[in-house]
Amino acid sequence: MISVDNPPVNILSAQMRQALFAALGQADGDPAVRAVVLGTAAGGFPAQVNPREYDTGLADPAPRALADRIEGMGKPVVALISGHVAGAGAELALACHARVAVSGSEIALREALIGLCPSAGATQRLPRLVGAGPAVDMLIGGRVHAVDSDTAEGLFDRILPAEMAEAAAHALASELAQGDDWVRTCDRTDGFGDLSAYQAVLTARRKLVPPGGGAAERAILQALEAAPLFPYASGAALEADLFDELLTSERSRGLRHALVAETRVNSGISGPQVSRVGLRGTGLGSARLVAQLVQSGAGVILFEPDAAVRSRFCEVVRDTIAQRPAVPGADPDRAMQNLAASGDEAALREAEVLFDLSADAEDTKRAALAALSGLAGEGAVVLSTTRHLDVAALAPEALAPRVLGLHLPSRPWPVHLAELAVRDDTERAAGQRARQMMAQIGRFAIRTKPSDGMVGMAMAGALFDAADELVRLGAEPEAIDAALKRRGMGRGVYRLLGDMDADAHAARQDRRGRQDGLSSLIARAGLKPGQGADHETEAAALASLVTEARGGEAPVGHPWSGEEIWTSILAAMVNEGARLLDAKVAARPLAIDVAMVHGYMFPRTLGGPMNAADMMGLFTLVRAMKALAPVAPDLWSPHPLVVQLQKDGRSFADLNG
Repeated sequence: MISVDNPPVNILSAQMRQALFAALGQADGDPAVRAVVLGTAAGGFPAQVNPREYDTGLADPAPRALADRIEGMGKPVVALISGHVAGAGAELALACHARVAVSGSEIALREALIGLCPSAGATQRLPRLVGAGPAVDMLIGGRVHAVDSDTAEGLFDRILPAEMAEAAAHALASELAQGDDWVRTCDRTDGFGDLSAYQAVLTARRKLVPPGGGAAERAILQALEAAPLFPYASGAALEADLFDELLTSERSRGLRHALVAETRVNSGISGPQVSRVGLRGTGLGSARLVAQLVQSGAGVILFEPDAAVRSRFCEVVRDTIAQRPAVPGADPDRAMQNLAASGDEAALREAEVLFDLSADAEDTKRAALAALSGLAGEGAVVLSTTRHLDVAALAPEALAPRVLGLHLPSRPWPVHLAELAVRDDTERAAGQRARQMMAQIGRFAIRTKPSDGMVGMAMAGALFDAADELVRLGAEPEAIDAALKRRGMGRGVYRLLGDMDADAHAARQDRRGRQDGLSSLIARAGLKPGQGADHETEAAALASLVTEARGGEAPVGHPWSGEEIWTSILAAMVNEGARLLDAKVAARPLAIDVAMVHGYMFPRTLGGPMNAADMMGLFTLVRAMKALAPVAPDLWSPHPLVVQLQKDGRSFADLNG
């Protein structure tokens, strides 16, 4: 038996691959070993490769070589998987000569989600075992599959409870060793029974691949198409070429960065889940928050003195769950059992985490936090929603170390961002508990210093400022939105504004002295570009605001190309990101990237603005900044941090640690 022990998730690191390769060679050369069981019923099977290794180059042996080593063994190898097996680990399981799974285990081949195709033979081995339909579902669908699901049917020779699986794997290995008829996966043809049906599945799926994207999906389909037509070695060589081509693509580099950034933002969260949550108030955003909380399994205590308001609010929460379930098919009635609405404020004393949803004004916050100080139990954490206040400074002294500012962007589409404003004197345990709470409701929690706009709104402010300046210089709003959409930012700039809290944006622009820009004028006018039914009236209103933003003057300058627009806006955002890093508002560039991807629809395929800057090249970006700086120095004069990184030949990725 060979098992892998690389906690916490058995990542298939270069060191682990080397050790496994050596262990396989030793077993193959030992005449006393008649068969090999790879894995244990307690989770000793290899997992996926760390995506960060793709950026530095996969050290030998690569997963492809390891899979071939397993399949080429002179004695049978039985995979024994338990828990969650994904990526390269799943590909190793396919290379084994038989597979046993512990009941409840899962398998996933989701490389397409990071813009890649498999690299260790899955496009050739998987269809040989299960056919085209299940192979397409597993390789392109992006889902995790239970080992006993219809999709995985035929993939596992035995599926048994943990207490029986290990013995069954050893028995199967002995059985195969006693006979000489065990077959390598590369030689199997089970899935090629009806080649017409096989091809029909691929043809139908190819029609669903978007014309402008889906390079990984097209590569997977191409490799699957080759599987029944060519010898295994030829198909595997094609897969290798396709993988190498995708690996250097901008799309895959961006998606890999996004995955790593998301993983790191939520790393280190430990401790038990929050079981009791308290809220004061039933404002507009609170219904969505409560819906997320009750669906997470937390018990929610809502204080509202008015019985009629309490009743209506509970109905709104239930409707919110029905319309936007956290999990498809969620039962609103079952989730609502976690909500207890009370007219007695003392009920909040039971809460581990208290949410203050009062208005974002100093006097209101000071009063609300004073009231909560008498209700917060020992160790209870207070999360006070704000976009610009240092709420802990407004709290009573005894409570302040357990008060964190919280910004939860609310959009018509699902948002997975939370920003936590943490002071130097915030209790460490309070910060950890707040992160745990956000993770429970599916949010990536970005740690920031208290500041106006925190990270997300500050970066979005740079986005709008740059767009507003381009409009003043003659670019049309429609051209700006079109340029950003071509780069993957589906809402553009001004339509994104219509999805945000327009009043909050206008207020922040006023505080910054930018009330004359187009975005501020749109926000104050209540216009939502691209979202109205009367397009002619909307276009006329927008044209009037554009004229006002230009001071009544005709456009100046030259026609702006889409690439110039994109570079100008990215440059302004990167400058703002550098300022946030320099001021310690954001700890790392990757936090800025996660904030923009998950709160403001920056294209995930670029990984975030700071990663996009790295991919563009800081030399190119600084040159663009210098050309634009005379027009608006506060926007485009290169920040010293950007200049220093460029001079040193470094990148923002180097600041992520």
